[in-house]
Amino acid sequence: MSNKIKILTIAIIVVAIAGAGWFFTKKSQATTGDVAIRVFETTSPNQWELVKKLTGRDILAEEGVMLAPVPSVAGGSGGTTALQALLAKNVDTAGSAWPAWINIVASGGRIKALLGTTVSTKDNKSGTSGLLVLEESSIRTIKDLAGKRIAVNVLGAEADYVIRQYLKKNGLAISQVQLVVVPSENQEQMLRSRQVDAVAWTSNGGSYFDMTVERGGVREIPGTRNYETKGEAILFGIGFHNDFIEKHPDTVRRYIKAYDTARRIIFAEYKKDPELVKRVYGEISAEKGSNPRLAKYYQATSWTPDFPLIVEKDLQWWIDRFIEDGLLKPGQVKPTDIFTNEFNPLSKK
Repeated sequence: MSNKIKILTIAIIVVAIAGAGWFFTKKSQATTGDVAIRVFETTSPNQWELVKKLTGRDILAEEGVMLAPVPSVAGGSGGTTALQALLAKNVDTAGSAWPAWINIVASGGRIKALLGTTVSTKDNKSGTSGLLVLEESSIRTIKDLAGKRIAVNVLGAEADYVIRQYLKKNGLAISQVQLVVVPSENQEQMLRSRQVDAVAWTSNGGSYFDMTVERGGVREIPGTRNYETKGEAILFGIGFHNDFIEKHPDTVRRYIKAYDTARRIIFAEYKKDPELVKRVYGEISAEKGSNPRLAKYYQATSWTPDFPLIVEKDLQWWIDRFIEDGLLKPGQVKPTDIFTNEFNPLSKK
């Protein structure tokens, strides 16, 4: 072999080795957290902003997580539209109540819930708010809802299906009421102007529920609370598209850890000084151009550390209801198709 050929051969080998090194470096970066996670922009304060203003800690930076905010879904809000965006890979992470997760996964959608968030118990706000009507309304019981218009934040999610359940329990069908999609911030106005007969928001109340009750002239229909329908349960989960999980498992793990850490800090700070947390919430709201008056009704108790992991029974309850109503076939989907606790820092490996 001539010297010229030897030199050329060595050069090719060097380039190949360098190229391989670049490829594996890029692959390693792509699977170890060095990728930005696309998330919906929020007009209200998020957990990262609250923690940073309350404690000075940047939880995302601590965990090496990068976020890439994208505009919220046009033409709607709520978990159903968020998960549809996740399914379409318009965002990398999103959340919803279990009915929307079940519907998508049962239809073949490759998304997975990784962390439970909102919890319904007898004593917290997620379980203590029901359907509101005007004080002078003729609606006194669930049976009186027949033929009425009920405002919900989105169809195909928690409020939609909880309403179906308490209607059925009282001998009514969902076809006997009209569900009207109205953004949460507009539902009180729709009720007071009598454009709808009742408001459900997301079936979990929250700030808009509390503000409406405080203003007076409304009352709650007995038996329409989430807790009264389903009992103690985790209602809501956040997760990722399966493709993202498979390509970037370390990124996902870092994000879930950061999310869990942030909510625990907020919960602890709220228990210690709720008025301080509300004031900070209001300051961030004003900075972001959202309604700072809602800070008065902010609660950090929709999630509690007593519910660290998603459990099968909460999803199975819904799966059983869907089967009863003919919306699913027996065996079509099981809870573990929908969630995993593998990425939860509190799970026992």
